[in-house]
Amino acid sequence: MLEFITEEMRVFLLSLLPVSEIRGAMIYAFSAGLTTSFIRFIETFLISVIGNFLPVPFIILLFRPIIKWLQKTKVFGRFASWLENRARKKAAEFKSVSMWALFIFVAIPFPTTGAWTGAMIAALFDIRFRYSLPAILAGIVVAGIVVSLLSAGILNLGALNNIFL
Repeated sequence: MLEFITEEMRVFLLSLLPVSEIRGAMIYAFSAGLTTSFIRFIETFLISVIGNFLPVPFIILLFRPIIKWLQKTKVFGRFASWLENRARKKAAEFKSVSMWALFIFVAIPFPTTGAWTGAMIAALFDIRFRYSLPAILAGIVVAGIVVSLLSAGILNLGALNNIFL
């Protein structure tokens, strides 16, 4: 049915989505065999970074106005309030939100710590574009590298068991 969608387009679309972001896109790229050579890996990685970063400026600019508008509606009011509270809760974890905290938040490849949430935090805390965009982009790159190393088997989290157990 969707034969016209290439594997590279799937990687791009996965990286664009708020749940999967670059983490899911790179895992998919490795499982689909798109990283068989260094050149193919770099190409796929760049597609993922671009796809994950593309919505960030729009989220930063539009998040607060859209949430404020949605909170006034009957249909989406509860959801908008929940979303804003969720982003505020994540943001509250960083008492003094800075460029470095935003970078680390996005770079750590855990659920709900990606570019989308980082951009919402930047919007909620009015972090300037010139600080938030490079921090989020660098975080995306680091998260992509970590997930790629894990997917390639170069980085092994099994070694952490010895430390924590």
